[in-house]
Amino acid sequence: MPPSTNQVTVADPTTTTKGPALPLFAVLAVVIGGGTVFHVWLHHRVHGVFSPTQIALAFFLIINILIAWWEIALFFCYQDVRDGYDQAKGLYRGRAIEYVAEILTRPLPILRYFSLRAWARVWSGYALFDESYADKRSFGYNIDVGNGFSTLVPSAIFAFGMTFHVLPARVLGIIGVIIFWQMFYGTVVYFFQYMNNRRYEGHSLRNVLLVVGVSNAAWLALPLLGLKVSIDLILGGTYATFL
Repeated sequence: MPPSTNQVTVADPTTTTKGPALPLFAVLAVVIGGGTVFHVWLHHRVHGVFSPTQIALAFFLIINILIAWWEIALFFCYQDVRDGYDQAKGLYRGRAIEYVAEILTRPLPILRYFSLRAWARVWSGYALFDESYADKRSFGYNIDVGNGFSTLVPSAIFAFGMTFHVLPARVLGIIGVIIFWQMFYGTVVYFFQYMNNRRYEGHSLRNVLLVVGVSNAAWLALPLLGLKVSIDLILGGTYATFL
């Protein structure tokens, strides 16, 4: 009999901590929504305006900072990812989307979300759609680990820099060009290798679009906006684009 999706069927070392618990989707809503609102509020408090450009990039950069933290977890907790993937691959053969749904809805003690190990289960679920994340030798694994370490701090600098202008506009623009081009180019190459290696085989088009397409789409569209804004900062030498 197949395992119930309402049960913890894959070993999860993060479930041992006691205390109030929340499902992952609720934590994501709080972190992304709260982080975006905080930056929008700061910008309005400092400048008295709501800037659609600042709002869009703040939203994206908050997500990227969160994902960068996950990518650092992918490096330090690789064995947890690999073990979770190996177990889930057998238990959820042909039903990978059910494991992803379980990850999103299974409550975890709130304090565990501050641990890198808590995010290993996210990668073990994603690896069912792209096994490269359970393989240190793959492009997908290495490009994401590299992005985690290299974009976390610059993303935070750009997010706050849009409001507080502690750097000359051209300097922030240069930082933006570097990180937004890296995000865009890395995503394009990632999609190419995903299709070229036929990682989609064995999954329905709907599930691939839902898990792989939706989760990566923002790193195609919003970095292009970031590049445009960064070039404006460099050419104009002012922060008028956010005012």
